[in-house]
Amino acid sequence: MAQDNKQEYKIQAANTRDGKLTLNDFPSDLPIEGYSGNEIIITSNSDHPGPPPERAKGLKPIYPGGEDNTGMGLFVEKNGNDITIQCLLPITQQGSYKVKVPDNFSLKVKGGCERSIELTVQNMKNEIEANVCHNISLKNVTGPLVLSTISGNITVAFTELSKDKSISIASVSGEIDVTLPAKAAMNVELGTMSGSMYSDFDFSNDKKEMKRIGGSSIQGQLNGGGVDVKITNVSGNIYLRKG
Repeated sequence: MAQDNKQEYKIQAANTRDGKLTLNDFPSDLPIEGYSGNEIIITSNSDHPGPPPERAKGLKPIYPGGEDNTGMGLFVEKNGNDITIQCLLPITQQGSYKVKVPDNFSLKVKGGCERSIELTVQNMKNEIEANVCHNISLKNVTGPLVLSTISGNITVAFTELSKDKSISIASVSGEIDVTLPAKAAMNVELGTMSGSMYSDFDFSNDKKEMKRIGGSSIQGQLNGGGVDVKITNVSGNIYLRKG
């Protein structure tokens, strides 16, 4: 029978909009899910950080990013409802973590290009900021959003559009595919240097099927104008869809 190495760590947190979770330097895939509970729940099906070598008997591991106060290769720092989780695993070690977050929290994720993080987020009702180098996929979110990646695709599906702050989405070499509510009021700015832009929103009076928009940039008010939505790419395409 296979050994179950599942680990779990919980952090009490009031499910309010002033709560903020920051996740730093997680490796590999990082699925994040919002839910209606009052705890941040981190799970892993792997044994992190793994058993120490025999020579380390009587010693404890030390890390430049902080002390492992979870037993899972993570350093958790809590200041009221502002919580930061630093992954301590070296870049040569793969990790497998999943995170459940109170859905009214704001979320910030940061990871360097030396880590192959694939970020997926769903069911969040507050601001999301992500600065990574690979793929970002968001589903059932409201924003505001500030997303940037270097060599990954960005896929976002909004359930509704928050009017609190603007939306900013940027990639260097990946595709950007964004689905927004059809009746959302917004000021849209799209730009790509060597890619193309496609949308079924009414930027012109032409046919309403998905169409190519000529030129390297375009601005327009949709449904009378409202929240600012800026999507930029360098060498990839932009797809803006009606939800």
